[in-house]
Amino acid sequence: MDKKSTIIGIFAGSLIGAAASILLAPKSGKELRKNILDKSVEASVIVKELAYNTNELLQSVQVLGSEGASLLKDVSSEISESVSKWNEDMEPEKKRLKDEIKDMQKTISDLEKTLKKDKKS
Repeated sequence: MDKKSTIIGIFAGSLIGAAASILLAPKSGKELRKNILDKSVEASVIVKELAYNTNELLQSVQVLGSEGASLLKDVSSEISESVSKWNEDMEPEKKRLKDEIKDMQKTISDLEKTLKKDKKS
């Protein structure tokens, strides 16, 4: 819902509510006119405050959105850099583990050959 239709809706609702309460209350014509004038001034003040508060809220949401996007970009960049650095730091460890696995496979293969020879003898 856009800002303009929200303000119009609230203004119309306020006017209808004020008019209904004034017209349904038993008063003299002079009192009724004074009451209508007072209520219309009150409604005008409320609508102006509402418009101001709506504008403030809209600006806050816009600032929050732009700050959030900037923060997300920064965090995502930092995470990417951290992952890249971790991968670089882990490269020697990966090579060492691969070499150990190859050594273990060779040892297992040698043990299997020895066991086969022992069975034959």
